[in-house]
Amino acid sequence: MEKLNLIGAQPFATKRCSLRQFKNGDEEYIFKNWASSEKVARYVTWYAHKSIDDSRDFCRYTVEKSKNLDNFDWMIELNDLGEPIGSIGVVSADTEKREAELGWVIGEKWWNKGIMTECAEAVIAYLIFVVGFDKLTASHITENAASGRVMEKCGMTRQLARTRHLDIKNIDVETAEYTITKAEWYAKNIKLK
Repeated sequence: MEKLNLIGAQPFATKRCSLRQFKNGDEEYIFKNWASSEKVARYVTWYAHKSIDDSRDFCRYTVEKSKNLDNFDWMIELNDLGEPIGSIGVVSADTEKREAELGWVIGEKWWNKGIMTECAEAVIAYLIFVVGFDKLTASHITENAASGRVMEKCGMTRQLARTRHLDIKNIDVETAEYTITKAEWYAKNIKLK
């Protein structure tokens, strides 16, 4: 079996966004544009950041993690704004099975504008076509239907709903899981004449 092309989170662009690695100094945007929002934190595994120090700690941790070539975390920088509005990346991976789980977050000002779908489609293509993963999964808290719509628009198929325990918040939530395989991605995106 061919090895995965573990080259880390290389920068690339979508129609409206630039995807790049985290860098020290991004904490201002992380805090201001999404991490301090209680509305955003309602749908993720972590609590809203209470201060810029929380965002700085998270940013430093992610910058350090980004030095590993098996790490895939990107900032989503909106070109018109010139600053990050969210992030997307692999939250867990099994390189032996060639499978990865995706996660993303975007500031509420940019919800329902198709930005996350645009970025998720690009990241899925990168992870399958460039890196070589055979299967990608993503899940969302079921009350966050918009995240499920992003998964569907990206060609992912809903598999199951289950109760999941969020350790940091110490609560159980209902989640829905979606998957896409390499073969499904090719069937959706590669049209033969």
